[in-house]
Amino acid sequence: MRRTIRVAAALAALASAPAGAQSARMASADPVPSGGDGTIYVGTYARNILVLDEATMRVRDTLRSSVGIPEISLSFDKKHLYVTDPGNEKVEIIDLSTKQSLGMFTLSHDSVKVRMNGFSLDPKERFAVILVKTYTKHRDRYEVSRPTLLRYDLEKRMVTDTIAWPRGEEREFAQIIFAPKGDLMYFFTQDDVLIYDTNTLKEVDRWDISRTLFEEGLGRINFGLPYDVYEDPGFYTGLFRTNDPVNHRTQMGVARMDLANRQLDFYSLGPSQAVSFRLSPDRKRAYGIHNEIGNYQFWTFDLESRRVLGKTEFPGRPRMGLVVSSNGSQLYITTAGSTIDRYSTANFTHLGTINLGADMTNVIIVPRATATR
Repeated sequence: MRRTIRVAAALAALASAPAGAQSARMASADPVPSGGDGTIYVGTYARNILVLDEATMRVRDTLRSSVGIPEISLSFDKKHLYVTDPGNEKVEIIDLSTKQSLGMFTLSHDSVKVRMNGFSLDPKERFAVILVKTYTKHRDRYEVSRPTLLRYDLEKRMVTDTIAWPRGEEREFAQIIFAPKGDLMYFFTQDDVLIYDTNTLKEVDRWDISRTLFEEGLGRINFGLPYDVYEDPGFYTGLFRTNDPVNHRTQMGVARMDLANRQLDFYSLGPSQAVSFRLSPDRKRAYGIHNEIGNYQFWTFDLESRRVLGKTEFPGRPRMGLVVSSNGSQLYITTAGSTIDRYSTANFTHLGTINLGADMTNVIIVPRATATR
C-alpha cells in the first residue's frame, strides 16, 4: 500500500513540474548518448550568447552582447566570436578563452548609418573586407550610397582602403574567400575567380574556372561554399547549381574547391532542389534539410560514392538550421524558436529536445580539439 502511494505521489509531482524539469528527469531515467564533447554557442533574442557543453547539452555560461540581439560567427582559429547586431551597424569581438569583450566598432556616425552587408575576415585577423552601404538622413529623405568595398584594420580600428570592384562591376554582394595564410584573397565573379594580394589589394592572378565548366557543358555555375567548422583549411565543399545549356534546367551537385592548387572537383546529383548542406566531422558524408511545409526531409550525401544516400521524412519546422554534432552521431535542429531537437544520424530517430528558454538567432559548434574550455 505504501509503495502504491509513493508511486502515485511521484507521478503527480512529475506532472506538476515545469516542462524543463520533466525533460531533465526523463533524460536521467533514459540517458541520450552524447553527440560529442565540443562547445556550442547560441545567439539569442535575449541579447546574450549561451554556452552549452555538448556532452551534457546543458548551459554552462552566458556571454552578454553589447550590440543587442547577436548574430555570431567564428574566427579562423576558433578563438574569437564576431558578433553583429540586427541592423549590421555594429561588430563586437569576444575572446572565448577569457569570455571577455575585446571591444566593439561601428562605421556609423552622426546622421549617417553605415550597414555592413558583407564581412570577410582575414584568417590572421589583421583586417576585414567589408561591403557597405551608407544611409544619410536629410530633412526630407534618406540618401543611399552605392555599395562599396572597404578594408578595415582590426588593430587600428579604422578604414584604411577602398577596394575597387573587379572589372569595375559593382554588385550588391561579394563572395570572398581567403587563403589559410591570409596572403591571397579570392574574389568570385560570374565566370572566374580573381586572385588579389592582400597587402597591395591588387589583382595578381586569375583562376579560369569558366573554361573548365564550359568544356564540361555545364554553363554558368553558382557556388554555395560557406565556411564549415569541419572543413580542411584551404578547402571548401558545398552544393552548386548550374543551368543546363541544352535543356535549360537547373541542376544541382557537389563541388570541392582546393584553393592552393586551384583545382575544382565537382559532380552532378540531378535536378536542383531546395536543400541545405553541412559536412560531417570525417568529411565522408554531409547532411542537409529539405525544407518544404508538409514534406520536411533529412538528406544524407555520401561524398565518397558521390551520391545522395537517402532521404528521411521528419516533423520539421517552417524555419530550421542544421548543425552536425562533433562526433558525427547526431544532427541538431536549431532555429527558429527556443528548442534544439536531437536526431541520430544512424536511423534519424528523435533523441530528445533541449529547451533554452530564449529564441535563437544562430548556432555555432566548436569541436573539443579547438574549443576553449
